[in-house]
Amino acid sequence: MIFSFGKNWQDFLKSLNPARFAIAKSSLQDFLGLSDFKGKTFLDIGCGSGLFSYAAYELGATKVVSIDVDPFSVKCTEYLKQKAGNPGNWQVLHASILDQKFLAGLGKYDIAYAWGSLHHTGDMWQAIKNSANLVADGGMFQLAIYNKANGRWGSNFWLKMKKFYNQSPVFLRKILEYSYMAKLMAYFISRGRNPAKIIRDFKNKRGMSWKHDIIDWLGGYPYEFATAEEISSFMKKNFAEFSLANTKTTDGLGNNQFVFKKAR
Repeated sequence: MIFSFGKNWQDFLKSLNPARFAIAKSSLQDFLGLSDFKGKTFLDIGCGSGLFSYAAYELGATKVVSIDVDPFSVKCTEYLKQKAGNPGNWQVLHASILDQKFLAGLGKYDIAYAWGSLHHTGDMWQAIKNSANLVADGGMFQLAIYNKANGRWGSNFWLKMKKFYNQSPVFLRKILEYSYMAKLMAYFISRGRNPAKIIRDFKNKRGMSWKHDIIDWLGGYPYEFATAEEISSFMKKNFAEFSLANTKTTDGLGNNQFVFKKAR
């Protein structure tokens, strides 16, 4: 039982425009603290729509490698590569971050980017370890992992909900999607916020789409999670050569975000 993120992203590609590309580039620059990627190699682990591989290429990365286990995500990224003129320094590969044989020949990268992907592998901790091992000396590892939220509607509730969603027929999935969207809009209104504005402005968060992120959230399975402290402790225990360069955490169900920098 695995959700196809790529099928969702294929629909998302229809909404891509220069503004979304610009926002995606800015989000990379801001969190990594880099004005551009010139002279740097970029590995996109779980490339999904391919938007951030495209952004890295546009920022001047000397080499971009995009990998995803979902063949539909690979097709999405290949589409954006073609849109960029099919550059020779951008490679798109259908592969898993858990495949040790594949990883052995992948090399090291100045930036390893795994935003919201490793918690969907079915073996999150091994995936984090494998990803960190692909960072070159002096390089950076950008990571986003779902937070472990407690309570009645916390992470364990959503684990069950995601299983239910993926086991449901298509018509029931649609009911769940629109019901959840309606619930969110009602919540916004109850807090005096304009749901139309929130949905319209959602692209300002990494250039993404509110509707497609909702489907991504409901369907995203396998699903694992960890507190920010658990991620930091894991990195400190297993990768003493990395230091925390930037972080943004949440108390809710969203992603805890990190940039770890590897010593030279």
